[in-house]
Amino acid sequence: MQTTRRAFIAAVLVAASAIVMGAQTRATEPAKPPLAETEWTLSQIEGETPLEGRGLDLSFDENGRFGTSAGCNRFMGDVEIEGEEITFPDKIAGTMMACPEGLAEQEEKVLSLLAQVTRYQMEPDALILLDSEGSELLRYSREVEDDSLVETSG
Repeated sequence: MQTTRRAFIAAVLVAASAIVMGAQTRATEPAKPPLAETEWTLSQIEGETPLEGRGLDLSFDENGRFGTSAGCNRFMGDVEIEGEEITFPDKIAGTMMACPEGLAEQEEKVLSLLAQVTRYQMEPDALILLDSEGSELLRYSREVEDDSLVETSG
């Protein structure tokens, strides 16, 4: 009886240790930033619909980098995200293609607005970039899959 009781207590202690160690391991793993590995499509520039162009997008990778296009050239650089705060760098790398009329101005506008962004709000289907006053500068969207609808055949 004494041996069975000791074995039971030892098993409980081993299980408790495993749970604590597992929780500590998860707690020390770096959290993936909320925007990491997301892609968005530009839907509004200061409330206005953007001109059509190639790749009206904004994407983030898991290493703190972003890529974007406002319809013509591609730009990329590091992005700093902490909580709801986000800042894009003053210096970014980009292509230098000649852009059709209107897209060059749109591109300059988007890059200028990105430099003013200090915060963001994320919704399931929208990423809203705001300035320090809380004004919406840029809005990006994405399609969200709705898994709640299940199709049945009858």
